[in-house]
Amino acid sequence: MQVKVYCPKIVEIPSEYLPALAKRAADSLGQRASEVAATRGHLVRQAVQDGLLRQFDELVGDDGTVDLVCDPGMEIPLELENKTLSLTELLDALQYKRTWAEKTPEAA
Repeated sequence: MQVKVYCPKIVEIPSEYLPALAKRAADSLGQRASEVAATRGHLVRQAVQDGLLRQFDELVGDDGTVDLVCDPGMEIPLELENKTLSLTELLDALQYKRTWAEKTPEAA
């Protein structure tokens, strides 16, 4: 009998990588990106595919998919001000934050 076991692990993804990860995750979903609720899993799986989390390389299948779940039971959608974000909305929010931070001298 084979049973898949999920072991909790904390990973760190630098904030500056989040917009690029969200963009590639949204691009991989195409038109559905505006309908699919963004989750931590989208960002983490993209980070694994991009080689940012080398400790999970063995989870990348031959077809390039990543067998990884961030919130067992269900992946909890990401929210901003009590509103569930789609991947497209997450990307917009991250890009806005990045642009605002670059224009604000005290953000440095």
